[in-house]
Amino acid sequence: MLVPATILGFSMFFLQWFSAGSLQSTAAFAIFNVLWATFFFERWKRYCNRLSYKWGVLNKTNQELELPRAQFKGSMGKNPVTGQPEPVYSVVQRNIWIGLVSAPVVTLCLFLTLYILGTYLHTQLRLSEEYLKNPTIMLFFGKFAPSAVYTICINIFRSVYKYIATWLTDKENHRLQTSYEFHLIWKLLLFNFINSFSSLFYIAFWLQDLDLLRSHLAAQLITNQILDQFPETLMPYAKVQYEKWRLKRELRNEQKKRTARGENVDPNFEALRDQATIESELPEYLGTFDDYLELFLQFGYCFLFSSAFPIAALFALINNVIEIRGDGFKLCNIMQRPFARPANSIGPWQLAFELMGFAAVTTNLALIYVSPPVHEYFSHASDGQLIMAFVVIEHLLIFAKLGMTVLIPTVPRDVAIAMAKTEYDMKLAVKERRAQESRKEIEAQIQAKRWSRRAVRGDPRQGASPSTRSLPTSPQDDVTFVRSIN
Repeated sequence: MLVPATILGFSMFFLQWFSAGSLQSTAAFAIFNVLWATFFFERWKRYCNRLSYKWGVLNKTNQELELPRAQFKGSMGKNPVTGQPEPVYSVVQRNIWIGLVSAPVVTLCLFLTLYILGTYLHTQLRLSEEYLKNPTIMLFFGKFAPSAVYTICINIFRSVYKYIATWLTDKENHRLQTSYEFHLIWKLLLFNFINSFSSLFYIAFWLQDLDLLRSHLAAQLITNQILDQFPETLMPYAKVQYEKWRLKRELRNEQKKRTARGENVDPNFEALRDQATIESELPEYLGTFDDYLELFLQFGYCFLFSSAFPIAALFALINNVIEIRGDGFKLCNIMQRPFARPANSIGPWQLAFELMGFAAVTTNLALIYVSPPVHEYFSHASDGQLIMAFVVIEHLLIFAKLGMTVLIPTVPRDVAIAMAKTEYDMKLAVKERRAQESRKEIEAQIQAKRWSRRAVRGDPRQGASPSTRSLPTSPQDDVTFVRSIN
């Protein structure tokens, strides 16, 4: 996905660097990015469905047939489909909790995040202006204080909010793990979106300073990519290496004690036991949320403001090449082996990426609208005419994105044909089974009618074994009986 955007972005960056980039080229690059993102999403869904069919998870199981998660609570009842006993919880109670508790608390936390961000930006701008008026050493160091305080406050609040979001989702008492993860992911996603992009929106559309936006976006993207490697890979690796060294030293001391006591143990068994002990002490893999969140934020940096910082895709591509190896190393050497879970898509993240793609249409056109070259190029047009043109072009691009989603089939044709054949074979098998059951039922009813007629006639052979009887039949009566039951 990032290779075409990187090539064009690199070209646009050099054009802007040498002041050769025109308004038309910037607009064309922004339009290409938003449409290319849609094309990539549709290709990804096709590839995902192909893999899902290959692994046998494309047809999603009915939710009533799935087992409830272990933390699901409720009064004991029966599953309406399977009839098996399981906890039952009212959907009305869950919706009441979501509407009256979860939604207001999450909204309050998001507004508090915006307040902290607004206070930081206001203080930062005021100190910067005072430093320009009176450039003293105290103001020079003082203008960095809001950034440090904001970083500390937002990290503390992020941890508190994560605890609150988890507690709210636990209280919602979702029956399935997929539903639980969906609601938890969206709560955390909204917070991280506001925390990561609010300052960029403020600079772009309130201050309307594209140079500051470009530098702030570059600093935020590159800094996050570098700093994420330390807590994600380097720190866990150092911790695991220390734990391995400590365990090996304890195991060697224990082996020396057994040798001193004269105990003989198979060295192969000791090696396997030591390896199992070391692997059991490795940290558990906590899931894919952090990895998906990193890609989601990276996608926003690259496509929400692509017209302001075209080279963002290059830094994202370099980071992803390193990240692939880093994640592979982390899964193979740092974490315990995760348990496989069947899934036919990436869940709520697919919707989040698609919504980000639609938001990119608005933000890129708005950036072009607030840029000075637009007002210089269309100096004869009024603000109302420019806004009307902006709205029309925005709707046309949204319709183009929707048209691409309709025209590009989500399921590949060969997969759709294979699924149709499987469904046809299933119907034939069910039809054949029902036909066999009907024939057995008809034969049993015919046999019962024969024995009832012989019992009325007083046939002495009716007490004989069915396997040894040789009974006379009446084809005409049998045909009449079959027609009557049909």
